[in-house]
Amino acid sequence: MRLVNDVHLSERERQHALPREQALGLVRQALLDRQPIDGMNELRMGLLIDIDSEVLDQIERGEWRLVRPEADYADWKVPDRTFDPRVMELMQNPPVQPSRSPRIFLLVGSATGEPLPQRHYIATVDGGTAPRSTDGAGIAHLFVSPGVQQISMAIIGV
Repeated sequence: MRLVNDVHLSERERQHALPREQALGLVRQALLDRQPIDGMNELRMGLLIDIDSEVLDQIERGEWRLVRPEADYADWKVPDRTFDPRVMELMQNPPVQPSRSPRIFLLVGSATGEPLPQRHYIATVDGGTAPRSTDGAGIAHLFVSPGVQQISMAIIGV
């Protein structure tokens, strides 16, 4: 359920709005149990004094309405053609995807020889650069096309 300002109610929401007394009881219980209600923050932002009695007063006066979830259910029409034949053909015969082979590098410190886990680096593959990070073991995973000529890596912050 959600609270909606009476001024902004759509016709569908108006049909699914709870009667005032029932709405008061449910909101009062939600306030006591500290349960969230959609729209409560918007209601509270418009109050001069942000206290629960002012919230209940807005509902009692009918300025805010509690709307059932059914108001959000749409009467969706199912399309006549569920499956497009062109899409089905592509699913059965997908186009050839470019292949990329994994390249795995262990990045280690030059002074210690220890792996560099969770370190940012810049990978340059045939002139194109991209920021990346090593994993927890200091391994850099690069997926590149088979025809790659040059790969270089520069560790950031060293």
